[in-house]
Amino acid sequence: MNLQRRIITAAAGAAAIGLLSAGSAQAFTFGNEGILFEEDTTLNFEFLQSHGYWYGDFGVKNLSSGMETILISESLNVDPGSGVSNDNLGTEGVDKAVEYEEGLANFTFSEGTEYTFFLNSYDKIDGTRGELTRTVYSTSSLNPSWWDTSKTITENDYDDSFNGRTVNARDRVLFEGDLFSGLNLFFEDNGIAGDNDYDDFIVSASAAEVSVPEPTMLLGLGVVTGAMAFSRRRKEKQAS
Repeated sequence: MNLQRRIITAAAGAAAIGLLSAGSAQAFTFGNEGILFEEDTTLNFEFLQSHGYWYGDFGVKNLSSGMETILISESLNVDPGSGVSNDNLGTEGVDKAVEYEEGLANFTFSEGTEYTFFLNSYDKIDGTRGELTRTVYSTSSLNPSWWDTSKTITENDYDDSFNGRTVNARDRVLFEGDLFSGLNLFFEDNGIAGDNDYDDFIVSASAAEVSVPEPTMLLGLGVVTGAMAFSRRRKEKQAS
């Protein structure tokens, strides 16, 4: 398969639109409006780091069936020795916050099915994982409606390009990048009463099968902040 991509620079929460071919337009969403692919698509996920007090579980939810699949789970709430001084840092590796075999964090999205990412946060009780504290979703409409007020992000410990940005408070995940070079998801694990620094759980998503792209037109330059689009071109069957 050859993957064609179009990058749209958009405000957080906007839907992404891509063209399958010159004469056929199809809409794809991957951002705060939701996740939807036009055909089965596998993405790889990599844990980058976390900055939060709680234990975190990152996963994908099928909105049609309600099935939840956890992709990355923290075995410790922070790295050993980590604390307030380094913003409760969690990293991946042996005896670190996240331990998993490289390459196993992947998921295949079924065509025409709506999904959302989620982050479950669990309390720390006597040094172990306690009760579920909160769940936030990458699809903003799934988060509580009473969060629906404007907030200004004035500080971010991971990516200062977010500083001073105004976002809707139901947007608990910010998107940056594209699925070919790697798209980062920045989770805020609190509600609107939190610090809104969007560095509590950070993962990268990328397309699992990427061949040399065919020439494409870019609809915008820069990073995707809230939405991206890419199209997959089917192989033509060879005449027998």
